Amino acid sequence: MSGLRDSIRDMEPAPYIKDFRHFRTFSEVNEILRSKDFRQGSHQESQPFFGNSLLTIDHDDHFERRRLEASLFSKAALEYYEREELVPLIQQTLDEARSAGGDVVRVDLCAVLRTILARISAVTTGIDGVDTPERTDAFRDYVEELSIGVGVEWSTEDHAEVVARILAIRDDFDRDFFSASLQRRRDLVQRHREGHLAREDLPVDLLTLLLLHWDDGWDAEFPIREAALYLVAASQTTTHALPHVVVHLSEWFAEHPEDRSKVQDKGFLKMAAHESLRLHLPAPALLRIAEADVVLTNGVTIAEGERVACLVTPANRDPAVFGSDARSYNPYRETPDVKPWGFAFGGGQHSCIGRTLVTGLSPRTDDDDGTDGTLVNILSALYAAGAELDPEDPPTYNPLTYHDAYGRFPLLLRR
Repeated sequence: MSGLRDSIRDMEPAPYIKDFRHFRTFSEVNEILRSKDFRQGSHQESQPFFGNSLLTIDHDDHFERRRLEASLFSKAALEYYEREELVPLIQQTLDEARSAGGDVVRVDLCAVLRTILARISAVTTGIDGVDTPERTDAFRDYVEELSIGVGVEWSTEDHAEVVARILAIRDDFDRDFFSASLQRRRDLVQRHREGHLAREDLPVDLLTLLLLHWDDGWDAEFPIREAALYLVAASQTTTHALPHVVVHLSEWFAEHPEDRSKVQDKGFLKMAAHESLRLHLPAPALLRIAEADVVLTNGVTIAEGERVACLVTPANRDPAVFGSDARSYNPYRETPDVKPWGFAFGGGQHSCIGRTLVTGLSPRTDDDDGTDGTLVNILSALYAAGAELDPEDPPTYNPLTYHDAYGRFPLLLRR
């Protein structure tokens, strides 16, 4: 397992934020993210992909948009997604991966995850036609490329070239998937307004919701920008965190063999996943811009217009909050005063609206009315499929980002 121990490592801040003022402690980051005196400072270069999306608007506009879209993550919706879509899609994807036969099948976990999450994100967003392995592969490739555009600030490539390239790819995505999906929902909503279709017979997805509550202030490209946010966000956190969980649990079981039998204990897997979320975040910093002079509780002053970088990785490893071993992995860590994943889903008004899709609806896993979330459901299915690290082919990080995202993660599935 040598070489994987650096899966908990300190990342150098990306050059993009060298001119931002850095904050590293949990208390400072938490206060800044919760303050109404700051506005979104992230994704300034991502405006062509995200402009006027939920992620980039602030204050009253953000509150109203969030209130509208929150229905996509209601208790009933989450239970439906998990029972009718997520669990069957996980099994379908693993069956496809193992279709080559044999007692041992080699797969790339990153590719498997992107396939599973592409399919569930298509359902929640409202993209049709992701129904065969070939179409799923094409759709997954589009989502992967869109995620590069969304995270252009953290790219090691030339940012202007990235934006131009991904905008061209987005045009292809519009032609191949998006425009037909949007038009079908326009037609369904029109039939509903004419009294030919009941509200409960409409799809439960983002595009249908937007068309039902269309705002005249939205431009024609707004739906594809909001959809791009949902498609990327639905997969980014889980795709980033889950390979780290597998690494950490492999190491944990080697040191704690008495816990190896817990790979089908969803309560244990949930704690293990939350601890990995804390240590490995999908973005290295959350950026904000002060809209007034601010004095933090500790006396630190921030001037109006100042740009600040909340370095969430060190904040999530703050010993004052997570204990003296905060940089270590411990699935049994207790954090009674804060969420176990810290800032993995942001904080304040811009905390991730779909967090419960990833973490589950409640901490209970034996409640028929609850959900386990994407992380636990996928982990449980992988271990049921005999998943283990490939000792002959170790995972490698993605060289095109400034944070600890795996680009390739070989895995064995044993019958």
